[in-house]
Parts: sequence; structure tokens; C-alpha cells
Amino acid sequence: MFYIRYEHLSESHPSFRVYKIRPGEQILQYILHENLVKITDESREYPKYSHYFMLDESRFSFFRFDIFQTFEKKFTFQDLKDIIEEKCQATKKHNDVDGERIMVYVDSVHVDGEEKKHVIGETGEIFFRLYIVYLNKKTMNIINSVYGNLLETKNITILPQSFHTLLFLRNNLKKDNFVLLYITENSCKAIKIQNGFYYAVDTLNLWMGALKQMYKDNGIVQYRYKTYDFIESNPLAKGLVKETLQFYSQLFCKRFHEKNLTWTDVIVISPITKNVHFIDTFNEEYKKMTNNYVVPFHHSEKLSTFGKIREPDDMDAIILMNRDEKIRNILLPDSEKDASSEIEM
Repeated sequence: MFYIRYEHLSESHPSFRVYKIRPGEQILQYILHENLVKITDESREYPKYSHYFMLDESRFSFFRFDIFQTFEKKFTFQDLKDIIEEKCQATKKHNDVDGERIMVYVDSVHVDGEEKKHVIGETGEIFFRLYIVYLNKKTMNIINSVYGNLLETKNITILPQSFHTLLFLRNNLKKDNFVLLYITENSCKAIKIQNGFYYAVDTLNLWMGALKQMYKDNGIVQYRYKTYDFIESNPLAKGLVKETLQFYSQLFCKRFHEKNLTWTDVIVISPITKNVHFIDTFNEEYKKMTNNYVVPFHHSEKLSTFGKIREPDDMDAIILMNRDEKIRNILLPDSEKDASSEIEM
């Protein structure tokens, strides 16, 4: 019924984490060490499935507009369509956008200063935020080579992989500004969220492989897999581990400052969040620069994990499964569907 393919973008080690979902079954999950060209071609074998491609943010361009106008007549779909077209033309003209528009959505609707759920049918002084997302031409051509015109294909959904995570955190934390920090084995990226939407996406050369090398250089490889309590009870081990992690965290803070990512909370989505010493040390170093926090994100009581303990790497996909109504209806029993609706947009 559903395939979700989550991209780990790397020039040397490209891979996709794949989630296969069918009615009445658990989520089947596996890794394919392939690039987008081969993954897209492989998906052609399953034409009856709905396919979700959660692609790296570097493949997209993001734009946000604050719309504030007075409407004496009821605001219509045509009014919205005209505003979207006007902003798209201006965006392409002034930003040299390479690609096609694949997503438009509206939120933060206020009418005469009062918050509303929808803008259609309203009159008066209307304010809303308009978001437009483009997929770059190279990626569009890869997908079109298999599916034809992507924009006309009903069972294909293309998403920036952090898109639903951004909305979930923004809505639940009631915060419009933070940094999403992803640290994987072969890549590390920081996504700056400003005024509730994507502001910048930066690649940092501080992935988990770099930390492993630091452990090796300092002769403490044997402590990488030791428990928090074991290291705490061993003063020598604790000192060496903390020293290594402190240096690693200092590099992060330096890069954050260079990339203008500081002065906001940092939310870490990574297997490294299991290392309590890392979170503690990163927090200590970051607080020396700013009064904000470094927070691990690997669990939320508002999310269903569908009967299995999920790894931090799964967080973006799990949030998509919780927020997408079609997927949620397949995975959740009827008794849980109403409760889970609170995490939707």
C-alpha cells in the first residue's frame, strides 16, 4: 500500500531507509545502499503502491510570504490562486529558481486580528503565511524519467525529509526559531528554522565517523559502547571521554558561529543522542556562547511508534506516518485515530 523512502545523501555512501507499509502488517523496514536514480527505478516495480520520497533538503528551494490584504468580498480559491501565481512569478524572477513548484500551503490565518483555521470564505483584514517549495530540475528529471510528469502522478509524494518534523515541533513547542541538527554516520547538516520555516541548510563536516576517529586518536575506542553508569564510575574513562566530547562540541559551536546558527535552541536528531555525555557536554559548550539549549529529540508522547521502539534515525518518517491521514488510518486501530489527529497541521 505505501512505500516511504528516506534519503541519506552522501557522495561516497548514498543510501535509502525504506519503510514498506501494508494493511494488517507491521512496518517492514530495511536499508538500500543505492542512489536516487536506482531507487526511483526500483519503485517502478510497485505501481499500485503510494510512494513517498523524503529527500534531502538540498534538493529544494523554500520561500515564505506574509500576506496581509483587505477583502470586502469573501476570499475565494481564485483569490488564493492569483496570490500564489503572483508570488511564484516574483520568486522565479528575483531568485533564479531552478526547478518546479511541488508544494504550496497556508497557515497562521488571522481575520481582523482573530485567529482562524481557514482563509477561504472570510472577509475583512486577512493575514496569512504562504509557503512555496520548489524541487530542483536535476531531481525532477530523475523522477520524471521513471514516472513521466511528476506533477500529474497521483501516487507520488515528494517531501523535504524534515518537513513534517518542522511542523510538528513548531506547533507543539510553540517556537518559530530553532535549529534541527542531523548527525549520521557519513553526514551532518544543520537546518535553521526562522519565523516558522526553512531559512538555511548547512552541511557540517562533523558526522559520527569524525567522532569515532577522535575516540581512536585518543585511545578510548573501547569506551564508545560502554554505558553511562560504567563511564561515570570510572574517573579515568570519564575524563578521557569528556575531553574528547568537549573538543568535538567546541568544533560544533565554532561551526555554528561561522554559519550564523547560534542564539537559538538546537534540536538533535541522531543516534548520538543515546550518548548522554555528548548531550551534556554539547549543552555546556553551547551555553558558554548563548543561553539556549541543546535538546535530543528521539521520543514524544504525542507520537505513535506503532508497536516498536524506534531509533532516532526514524524520527522524520515516524512523524510523517503519524501526520499523514492515509498512512495513519492503515497503521492505527480506530480507538487511537481520533487521539492522533491532534498532531496534524
